Amino acid sequence: MPNHPKIAGFLMLGTALAGGVLPLGTPVIAASTGGAVVVGIDSDHPSARGHARGRRHDDPRGKKRQSGRESESQQQTLLRDVTLALTPMQKGATDSRALPYNWQKTDTTANSYSDQNSLSDITNRPVQTAGGDSGDSPRRPGVPVTSSAPNGRAGAAMLDYLRDLAAKKQFTGSALVMRRGQVLARFAAGEADEERHIPNRPDTIYRVMSITKQFTSMLVLKLRDRGLLKLDDPICPYLVPQYINACPAAWRPITIRMTLTHTSGIPNIENLPGYLANVSRPTTPRKLIQQFVNLPLLFKPGTSWSYTNSGYVLAGAIIQAVTHQPYGVVLRKLITEPLNLRHTGYSTTFPPRGFAKGYLMLGKPAPPLNGSELFSATGLYTTIDDIARWDRAFGSFKVAPPATVRQAFTPQAKCPPGGCLNLPSSAYAFGWLVDRLQGHVLRYHPGLFMGYTASNMYLPNDDIEVVVLSNVMNTDTAGIARHLATLALDL
Repeated sequence: MPNHPKIAGFLMLGTALAGGVLPLGTPVIAASTGGAVVVGIDSDHPSARGHARGRRHDDPRGKKRQSGRESESQQQTLLRDVTLALTPMQKGATDSRALPYNWQKTDTTANSYSDQNSLSDITNRPVQTAGGDSGDSPRRPGVPVTSSAPNGRAGAAMLDYLRDLAAKKQFTGSALVMRRGQVLARFAAGEADEERHIPNRPDTIYRVMSITKQFTSMLVLKLRDRGLLKLDDPICPYLVPQYINACPAAWRPITIRMTLTHTSGIPNIENLPGYLANVSRPTTPRKLIQQFVNLPLLFKPGTSWSYTNSGYVLAGAIIQAVTHQPYGVVLRKLITEPLNLRHTGYSTTFPPRGFAKGYLMLGKPAPPLNGSELFSATGLYTTIDDIARWDRAFGSFKVAPPATVRQAFTPQAKCPPGGCLNLPSSAYAFGWLVDRLQGHVLRYHPGLFMGYTASNMYLPNDDIEVVVLSNVMNTDTAGIARHLATLALDL
């Protein structure tokens, strides 16, 4: 979605629109009791279990130490069966508020592919237990917080950093950091529903906006592998007559590859007059395409790069055309069910009960977003754990064969001088920005729109993933994710 300098415009428009009724449904998460909830990390190592018990025993609030059997029963009851995995990240267009950063001083040399074979496939199972924070930092009243028991010094530093941001009201959302299959930090803060005072939790569902593009790109690559399309096929034969009556002359050179790599020259539908005013109304892919089919191109197809959600709307239409099934059904059959992404999907209306409501800023609700307006460009909803599992599927080649995974990460278009989306990056791949962080290979993508912002970062050679999701649009998920990733690299 758009880069951060556009936030002000969104906030002005969103405030005018915010009188709309928010989507029905109360998030299925525990109501806040004013205290924190500790999310521990299950481990097969006795030392880890003993350490966790020791923390409960030493709790200054006087909670009784549970017996081994009671603890095991609690774990079985509250265990979230989540395979955590490797993820990419979003980086900010500006310096992080929490950590000043000059990205232009870093190495942004493109690396076409990094070997994934070294990535681990460990299953970590976070356990949720009630009873205050972990005791590593003082409780801060008035800030609903959920956090994991820290894993080592880096994990403790991450949780201290996130708690401090939450106390300053600079972070509302959920965050996950992993390295080599181990959870370093799993954290949530703020409210999923301010009116009902329902807190965010690590398992809260968020809209993740343009992180959707990774999923849509992979669907196209998987359909290519099945022989249903070719990346360099012209798009028009797939669109006429179901989505457009006739192919504009300017569109004839445009290929499927160009729709996924922002090299088609088609203007961004999000920037068109009237689009933002209609985000709460149901629509269809055909109606979306009709908004830009007759507009002049920004450049000759394949000759430049310009971020456009329109290309991904077309990609979604092509997915439907070759499969004869709705986008959400194809997503479920080819990705979410095989990878067991149980809380990830696409809906033409709203996410399931339990999703976080979007806010332009604290106290200012965003208009409800109808999924049909977002479609295959920005319509995905998910959790931090499911995003992690998604990325582990890249590292273990469960999402696709090695050649397809390599292609997904391979640069397809050179970024403009200021970086794609004005973010630190050298090239754009299939739904991924290509970059390096302190010399380490990096693949990531941001998400930002009307009440939500997201950051999804993956350092494949280091087996590090950082996922930061927020339901407050002016949250600096980019800078937060970058700082967390830097702490993980310092291990």
